[in-house]
Amino acid sequence: MHFLTLDTFLFTGGLEKFNRCFLKALHELTEEGSINANASAMYDVTCNEKYFSANRYKAFKGNKWWCVLHSIFTGIQTKTFILGHINLALIGIAVKKLKPSVKLILIVHGIDIWQQQTGLKKKLLQVADEIWSVSNYTKQTMLQNNSYIQEQKIKIFPNTLDPYFIFPENFSKPNYLLQRYGITENTKIIVTVTRLASTEKYKGYDFIIALLKKLNTNSANPIHYVLCGKTDDKELQRINALIKQHDAEPYITLTGFVKDEELTDHYLLADAFVMPSKKEGFGIVFIEAMACGCKVIAGNKDGSVDALQNGALGKLINPDSIEELEAAIIESLADTQHNPQELQQKVLDTFGFPIFKNRLKQYLSA
Repeated sequence: MHFLTLDTFLFTGGLEKFNRCFLKALHELTEEGSINANASAMYDVTCNEKYFSANRYKAFKGNKWWCVLHSIFTGIQTKTFILGHINLALIGIAVKKLKPSVKLILIVHGIDIWQQQTGLKKKLLQVADEIWSVSNYTKQTMLQNNSYIQEQKIKIFPNTLDPYFIFPENFSKPNYLLQRYGITENTKIIVTVTRLASTEKYKGYDFIIALLKKLNTNSANPIHYVLCGKTDDKELQRINALIKQHDAEPYITLTGFVKDEELTDHYLLADAFVMPSKKEGFGIVFIEAMACGCKVIAGNKDGSVDALQNGALGKLINPDSIEELEAAIIESLADTQHNPQELQQKVLDTFGFPIFKNRLKQYLSA
């Protein structure tokens, strides 16, 4: 079988995290003799051998037409051909046309698939033998806007925690980060980890910034917001304007990009991890945060519902209601009954990498 993606190792977003875990599972199943998998990516430059064997991986380095031709040739020689993104539709359609016996699987995530699809993308959804959706929300939204899709060929294939993710055993706040950001030990801390992009104004941190002064005015303890993530210049200007507009300067820290080796420690800072987003296909950061024992607040209008197991693992609110957000933050910060170890175990039992790998094995053998 062959797994083709747009990229896996070039960026660090949720889609890339999924692809890396998928490759790791394919690699382990290949090593165990359950399958025989190769993989490639249109834009990758190299392969990280922690996740997949380099001699089984081809990085096309952005050479689109060479990728298309080579992938079609590769696809017709496989029994199972897996596409990691709908933008690879031309390749999948060509493979299926030239060799109808190939089992064609498409993995879908979020906003890439929610809208009505036309042209090659519509054709791919029709000819694919199976569609694996990372959340039930994405499945239902995709079906709602593309009624020609046969529901029975859609399988739910949730995200997972990276097998190299650092799971804490001690849930104390890291002193070095408190010192770095000038936060006192008695401060209640809200954390968000996301990409701060001018093209993605749906993550919900605007509302959090707007609430900071009011939250501090009404709280016995200081409340500080640690907003983590790489930002582009345009969005940074907009965020700084919001901070100034709402007199939030004393209550917020923008960390910039957080290195992988410090990610767990930034989750551990949180008395509440808050991201009332509206366009998450799933939301890997939620399960990462909960695996670090964090109480989580998320929106109830996207794939966050799947990540929080319909509210069983965290608090779901209307992401368009600043009043609900305020109430949820106050409630979470006041909660003294929270058990981080118990939450971590629930997340591992639901979204741990062994669960992901076993599900992949079952789906491929079906």
